[in-house]
Amino acid sequence: MKRPQRLNCSISFTMWLQRNNSSQGIKDVGCAKQIFAAEMRLMFLLVLGLLFSQRAEAFAGGNDAEPTKHQYHRDSNAHRILTYGADFGSTVSFSGSSPNWSSGGFNNITANGFMSAFAQVKRPNTSFDNIFKVNLGMVSARQYDNYGVRYRVNKKNIDNVFLDSKLGHTVSAQPGMSIFGGLNFQTQMLPGFRYSRNVIGREVGTLNSSFMSQGQTQFALGMEYKPLPTFYVRMGYVTLKQTYVLNQLLYEIRNEATIARVPKGKFLDNQMGVQIQMGLQRELGTKKKVTMKFNYLGFAPYVSEDASLDSRIDFALVAKISKYLNVNYTLISIYDKDLVKPGASAWQNSWIFGLGYSFKL
Repeated sequence: MKRPQRLNCSISFTMWLQRNNSSQGIKDVGCAKQIFAAEMRLMFLLVLGLLFSQRAEAFAGGNDAEPTKHQYHRDSNAHRILTYGADFGSTVSFSGSSPNWSSGGFNNITANGFMSAFAQVKRPNTSFDNIFKVNLGMVSARQYDNYGVRYRVNKKNIDNVFLDSKLGHTVSAQPGMSIFGGLNFQTQMLPGFRYSRNVIGREVGTLNSSFMSQGQTQFALGMEYKPLPTFYVRMGYVTLKQTYVLNQLLYEIRNEATIARVPKGKFLDNQMGVQIQMGLQRELGTKKKVTMKFNYLGFAPYVSEDASLDSRIDFALVAKISKYLNVNYTLISIYDKDLVKPGASAWQNSWIFGLGYSFKL
């Protein structure tokens, strides 16, 4: 005796909708309705369970509950989630010597501050990542001129604004691979000066740079490989690098016809090339009190008189002493021949090491 065909009720309602044009899909109408009703009841029970569990945790923890590391906001689209956070920190140091110190010396006050914020929007196959960093530091030094008169000179020791935005779409055929479109932006906040001594031996500053003079943006399209949440490599096969010099007074002050590839009378210079970007973040130690962050951004033009790879390296190492105190080291290193005069070293380095205070939002 031939056994009757049994309907497979384990299929989901969405799978049934995808094949509802077939004869089997028509036979499974009753079964799919039962599955859909069961799913609705299960979802209702899960929502009630989550609500009661949150109420119970709030009642048990009260105001002493441990705050979350990052804040999460879920919008009206159930498949989209926004993650955001920020780090703030500062480092202050003092050094000094008496006026009759035999080997010479100065009294210095150094203050540095930084902010690092991020925002990420993730959907099943799409992500939108944003990082915004600001580093600003000043050194105030007490010095003496040729007549022994005491005075102070204030200089920047670090000044950088950096923004990185990336919109990616996952390639399902290869885990960790995605197509991306990215934007990088970097400039400085405050005017920069070159210092020299005048006739009475005092240091005076001459304007050398300012906000968006120079500044850079890079628009890139390419592929990203991210096998781990803490490591990624991006290749921007089509990249437009734009260099800006908005302050036209700099050409007169510096007596130069071209600054950072931008001719006098122009405001920007365009270059097409390839972008290379890599990022790594690790927590070291058994108690994970040491955090290391490394980022590399490189650009190689399609057409160039000499083979060069413009590079930017960001490195940060933070060792926690307590919840808010830490020992930190920050390095920003830039290699770009267009930013220096011919014959000068193309490497520019700015670093900070000290005892600092930091907190997270």
